[in-house]
Order: sequence, then C-alpha cells, then structure tokens
Amino acid sequence: MNPSHSLGFLAISLLLSGNLLAHDNSRVHLAQMSPAKKEQAQEYFRAHSFGFTTLFKRYHPGPYWILKNRRTLHLTAGQLKQEQRLKDAMAARTIAEDGDLHKMYNEYARDAAVATPALTTMNDDITRIGKAQTRLALEMVPYHLDSYSVLSREQKVIYARLAARTWKRHKHNDQKRQ
Repeated sequence: MNPSHSLGFLAISLLLSGNLLAHDNSRVHLAQMSPAKKEQAQEYFRAHSFGFTTLFKRYHPGPYWILKNRRTLHLTAGQLKQEQRLKDAMAARTIAEDGDLHKMYNEYARDAAVATPALTTMNDDITRIGKAQTRLALEMVPYHLDSYSVLSREQKVIYARLAARTWKRHKHNDQKRQ
C-alpha cells in the first residue's frame, strides 16, 4: 500500500483491531505494535467498514491525513490544535464502536454454538451485528467532514489537489498488484 495514502488510514486502523484492545477501551501503544499486527488491524477495518476507504475517504481524507500534510496545507497553530482534537476524538469513538462490534460477534458465536439455536436469537444477533457494523462504518464520517471544515478556502484547494493525487497513486498501486 502506498505510504502517502495509507498513513492516516493506518493510524486509525491500528486503533481498531479487537485483537489489540480489551473491551474496556484501554490505550493502544502504537509504537509497540508489530508490522503484522498493524496489517491485521488494517484488514479488520477494511472488512468491517462498508468500503469506507474507497467510497468515502478517497474524496474526504480526515484529520490524520490533514495532520500528515500540515506543512503543505500551511495549517495554523489553531488549526493544528483543532485537527489533533478531532483525530483523538475520532479514535476514541471508533475504538468504542469497534469494541461493541466485537461484543456482538462474541454473542453471536456463543448463541450459534448451542445444539439447537433459536431462529429469533440468530435473527437478533445478526441484526445487532449489522447495526454495530453500520455504526463503525459511520463513525469516522463526521470527523472527516469536520476536519475539512477547519480549513480555509485556499487550504481546501490544496486539499482537493493533494487528495486527488493521493487517490491516483493508490489506484495505480492497486492496479500494479493485480
């Protein structure tokens, strides 16, 4: 994956893996994660976010990406502070939603393992998983939109150019892998 495209995605994805988190939403030490764990976290998010990266983030990269491009965007000290706050809040909420999704999967697995599962129980479990997955997929959207709204008109022009260039590189790298 192209580092310029995936850095922001990697950062939030690292926070999402249920294998990295206790359900009490304890802090993750990103610097201590192995490359394999980081890749696992990315894959988990991709599998459970309804195409967030390719369908939404490609047009609306969020606070991680904006902070990564802070020099090119010429962010002010106030904007840096706002973007950092959005990034931290997004990570905290996404971790909470990820924990909920894992809890729903665990309940489903437990209920499905009985000798004769009840159809209503399976229906309820699957419905709860669907709702938890939808919340996880939606969780980052407002933060991405809010992070864009922090930018000035001139910065939004730079943002659009950078986002298009980033997506073009990402698409090119995907085509090379096929």
